[in-house]
Amino acid sequence: MIFYPLSLAVLGIWLVLILRRLDDGFTMAIALLPFGMFAAIALPAVGGLSVIASSLVAALTGGLVIVASLLGRGAPVLTAPTIVLGIYAAYAAFSAVVLVRLFSGQFEVFTLARSVQGVRINPFFASVPVPLRPGSSNISQTFYILLSFLAFLTFKDSLRRRGVAWGDRALAIAGTLNITLALMDMAKLDPILEQVRTAKYALANEQSMGGFARIIGGYSEPAAFGGASAAFFAYFMAAFFASRRGRDLVLGVGNGLCTIAALSATGFFAMGMAGMLIFFTALPAILRPQRRLVVIGSIVGVCLFVSGICLLLAFTPLPDVAGSLFERIFLAKADSSSGIERKAWAMSGFTAFLETWGLGAGAGSLRSNGLIAVLLGSVGLPGTLALAAFLWLSVGRSWRGAEAGTYQAARAGVVALLAGSALSGTSPDPGLLMIVFCAIACAIREHQEVPAPARAGAPAPREGRAGLGRTA
Repeated sequence: MIFYPLSLAVLGIWLVLILRRLDDGFTMAIALLPFGMFAAIALPAVGGLSVIASSLVAALTGGLVIVASLLGRGAPVLTAPTIVLGIYAAYAAFSAVVLVRLFSGQFEVFTLARSVQGVRINPFFASVPVPLRPGSSNISQTFYILLSFLAFLTFKDSLRRRGVAWGDRALAIAGTLNITLALMDMAKLDPILEQVRTAKYALANEQSMGGFARIIGGYSEPAAFGGASAAFFAYFMAAFFASRRGRDLVLGVGNGLCTIAALSATGFFAMGMAGMLIFFTALPAILRPQRRLVVIGSIVGVCLFVSGICLLLAFTPLPDVAGSLFERIFLAKADSSSGIERKAWAMSGFTAFLETWGLGAGAGSLRSNGLIAVLLGSVGLPGTLALAAFLWLSVGRSWRGAEAGTYQAARAGVVALLAGSALSGTSPDPGLLMIVFCAIACAIREHQEVPAPARAGAPAPREGRAGLGRTA
């Protein structure tokens, strides 16, 4: 086991927080999400597995919450989304232990290990197909999927106790840090960022497109940074349309600019899909009759925006630059070496699905591309249906009760993450950020649908908007 220099500092801060209040460990885990390449520890005995700091802190906090529940704090509530996610995690573990051995050697896959040697089937990319076999990636992927279940179970329970406003503040810290890391990357502060880029991932911090440097913030590549930034953009912009808080607008715009700076098709697609959802969700409020001052201000704002765009188009090379970037990011992407490689990964996932009779080759058994191909190839139809059911139960249905704005924000964040994964996802793990969004949405629904039993002599609850977020 290898500890990195900042790991002890992270664990020290975490210890101080949980001694004050155990749930505050989740605040730190969420705040560390933008540090997507910050490995707290490495496990050489498990194929060099790097445990990301946010995942380690979430696992330690979730484990202590379970221990505290056994000692009398009260067991976490097992609702339908929790049970379905538990089924998904159990099947993923079963696939990684049993199915990969059952189908071992029967067909070829692209593995998650980049160091695998073999005969290239295409000169344009380095990935080589090898016979399916168990490996350290089965262990690592199973760990992260089980962690997602543990985090959802315990974090949602903490939200029910403390209110969604607490989770919203933690996401605001994460969104701020994501912007800060992007600014540091723009400023070329690599000596500082090297301290939090410790994971054994391929670092792509020198890429450019159309003469513009691609920003990666605290992540290893533009696609990962763009996808995460798009999710933060979606959450805070949806929250702004519901609350009109200046903080949400600043964080939404800031993370939107981070998405653009990544120059990633994943980020742009995720931001576009989430933007459409936000627009159609906010449309009834936009069309509702407004006060005269609001109408005049909106008209003036739109006119200034359109005028600015016209001036940029007329007196700058922006159209040529934008056209060139659009062609390279979207139109030429499929014919690039990266696009060809990802198509081969996707086909490998579908092949694994067919070769295993729809059961899947096992979590961590293969490298695929695109959410559907990854899920079908890794956890098969049973796992895919279980994860789809979990997402539907969490954010699939509309909500118009208390904290509806925060619910819509969490749903927009999930849509952004799903859109990004549909384009470039490579893992069947939902990811900690998606789990946070789903936990917030479920906590809002469950607080309203499953009220706590009244205590003897307690006053009756008042009607109105005294929702979950007011208890923080």
